[in-house]
Amino acid sequence: MRIGLFALAAGLLLLRFVPALPSSNWLLSLSLLGLLLLPLRSYAFGLFLLGFSWACVSAQWALDDRLAADLDGRTLWLEGQVTGLPEQRDGVQRFQLEQVSARRAKLPQRLRLGWYGGPPVRAGQRWRLAVRLKQPLGALNPGGFDYEAWLLAQRIGATGTVKAGELLQPASGPSAWRDGLRQKLLAVPAHGRAGGLAALVLGDDSGLTTADWRLLQDTGTVHLLVISGQHIVLLAGLLYALVAGLARYGCWPSRIPWLPWACTAAMAGGLCYGLLAGFEVPVQRACLMLAVILLWRLRFRHLGVWTPLLLALCGVLVIEPLASLQPGFWLSFGAVALLAWVFSGRLGAGPWWQSWWRAQWCLSLGLFPVLLALGLPISVSAPLANLVAVPWVSLLVVPLA
Repeated sequence: MRIGLFALAAGLLLLRFVPALPSSNWLLSLSLLGLLLLPLRSYAFGLFLLGFSWACVSAQWALDDRLAADLDGRTLWLEGQVTGLPEQRDGVQRFQLEQVSARRAKLPQRLRLGWYGGPPVRAGQRWRLAVRLKQPLGALNPGGFDYEAWLLAQRIGATGTVKAGELLQPASGPSAWRDGLRQKLLAVPAHGRAGGLAALVLGDDSGLTTADWRLLQDTGTVHLLVISGQHIVLLAGLLYALVAGLARYGCWPSRIPWLPWACTAAMAGGLCYGLLAGFEVPVQRACLMLAVILLWRLRFRHLGVWTPLLLALCGVLVIEPLASLQPGFWLSFGAVALLAWVFSGRLGAGPWWQSWWRAQWCLSLGLFPVLLALGLPISVSAPLANLVAVPWVSLLVVPLA
């Protein structure tokens, strides 16, 4: 099983390194060959071919949904619904528009738009907009942010600038509720740190200033302020510990097994926090990993720690093969793999402070080549900063927020 999962993951990850996608005929041939190899002893190679074929097909769908070249630079009237939380920075609102339709052209289903000096845009609203459209292209400098790859990973088919607009429907639905909650959080008197509060609770980083981002990057603590797997697992762990603590001290009904209820409570808490954060791709990845780990804890501990990690990796990539284009994917799975390698198979347990110190230094040294390969900034002070900031934010700030 482990060899098959490893082969499938390798095929899905190969998409990240190919310079160009194979033709449709090649993909069809690879898929058929993979299916033929599944019943044989070389099933692992078959899974590798199927994983690679599926990743390429998914990427081709994303490329096919991009703006046509003849529409680049044109201004069109279109309709769509605002999704996610709009951002307000430097006098411009940026937001995503989905379910896009236009009378005179076929447009991508997801756009990223900017509106200078426009009225407030809220999540869940439906607008009719005049937009100057642009193909999703971006310059890439060595060590800089790959904007085009980010747009492709988000399956954004075009960008644009809004020239005029008319509100068709008011905000409604879960996204509108999240936007309303964000407005309340931003209005909280938090000594200029209301943007950080919204980032912790809702995963919305639009309230963070440039100085905030520079401080987080310099100290290697970006992962603490924007909702990530750490926050999801923190809430799930607190609920699991609550049920386990009740069972340990005799406050849980003896006729009801505590472990299934602890795992269910942890999963429910993680999903609720994920929905509160908008359930975007990084949060989906964290919830899927949490589900696999809880299932392993409940029924399959005899399989070891690497099998659930490979299963979560394959699950994430099968659902969204373009996740491998995002640096957060490599950092999150790399960090979990490093911790599993460092702490699994140990006899006995040392002092908690020694384990905590070892975890921070292993993550800092182990993720160094990953950060270097991805062209991300490297912070020398990250081990010491996280040594203090992780327990402070995880155990005090996040629960209170």
